[in-house]
Amino acid sequence: MIDLHILIFENDLTLNFHPITLTRPAFDLTLGTKTLLDAVLDEIKPEHYSLLVSEHLSSITAKRHPNINVNPQKVEGDVVFINSLLRLDIQELNKLLKKDSHFVAFSNDDLVMAKVSSKLAREALIPPGSMASTFSSKFKGYADEFTLDDSSLIRYPWQLIELNPEAIIRQSSSLKGISDVGKNSILLGPSSRLIMDERVEIEEPAFFDTRNGPIHIGSRAKILPFSRIKGPVHIGKESTILSAIIEETTIGDFAKIGGEVDNSIFAGYCNKAHEGFIGHSYVGEWVNLGAMTTNSDLKDTYGTIKMMIKGERLDSGRIKVGCFIADNVKTSIGTYVYTGKKIGVASQIHGYVTEDVPSFTIYAKSMGYRLFEVNIESAIEAQKRMMKRRGIEQTKEDADLLRKVFMMSKEERYKAGAIKGEFSF
Repeated sequence: MIDLHILIFENDLTLNFHPITLTRPAFDLTLGTKTLLDAVLDEIKPEHYSLLVSEHLSSITAKRHPNINVNPQKVEGDVVFINSLLRLDIQELNKLLKKDSHFVAFSNDDLVMAKVSSKLAREALIPPGSMASTFSSKFKGYADEFTLDDSSLIRYPWQLIELNPEAIIRQSSSLKGISDVGKNSILLGPSSRLIMDERVEIEEPAFFDTRNGPIHIGSRAKILPFSRIKGPVHIGKESTILSAIIEETTIGDFAKIGGEVDNSIFAGYCNKAHEGFIGHSYVGEWVNLGAMTTNSDLKDTYGTIKMMIKGERLDSGRIKVGCFIADNVKTSIGTYVYTGKKIGVASQIHGYVTEDVPSFTIYAKSMGYRLFEVNIESAIEAQKRMMKRRGIEQTKEDADLLRKVFMMSKEERYKAGAIKGEFSF
């Protein structure tokens, strides 16, 4: 299989993950110690692969994945299509990945995986950049067709949180590193499960608990005194843990995390430097959470939590679901987010959040204010300033993506009642 052309695609399921997939393809979501894409590539180690994404994400994807063909119009030889939301932990799917003959595999009409001829692949890729829902019908009725159950794909955002601890365990199993925590720190559990890369700095005392799973700390990360970290946990390179309490969580690269974090995923370049609780939540890139920002992940009734998915209110079937915060969001001091709420791209949040917040919205309803639309040029300038603080230059692709998502989310803001104008307290 390594000599075949691999095409990793996102389909309509990515809409279930809005707004966190408005600014990135589903395969660039984080799960465990890496992105979904990196997990697939590590599993199959292809010599050649391409990426198929929504058209508005093509430029930013090409920038984030240089030298990789994005939305190819021509392919040669047999092509293996792989859904970016594939569950790699399911044995049946791993067997399909190694299958020699042509086949297609569906789950609830969603294409999961297929190995087809270049002729059929070329027909499926017209028009370029389309969602898989527009081409998967062409694979129906294939001679060797498999029907897989719902669990073959990650279908909803709360599943990312649910699957994350096991993904950390699985992906950390082959990692090696240093496990010495120093004389004044405490390690409870097997030392082999504490895996630190080069130049990790621990300012003692700190507490590490590996009884329930590994703790992986990336290179040049810094753990400040009185931090308590209970595995399974992944902490990305050059991140700083500011005397925090962290359990069963992924922290991306170049992040700053303080307060209490439980069963959550933080993408790279996040700031949660102060006190406050984040639980059973997904937080995107370039998010800044103000002091005491806190979310609820449990209802007073202990009932299951419902979320709005593609305009419908769906029951997650889970009693613990937090919030899902898209890229470039900023929260003010003392922000409180209720269970199962989504906060859109580049929104600015104040007070209590009791409903989903559209992208590019200033939200301060609990303080008696109407919704205001964020000025797009102001949002671009804020991103530029935040990136500059981390030594990164904002590119044309970064700014253009914000403009595209701003236009895409215009109707959502209109329906929510957001108005144009200058917001001030």
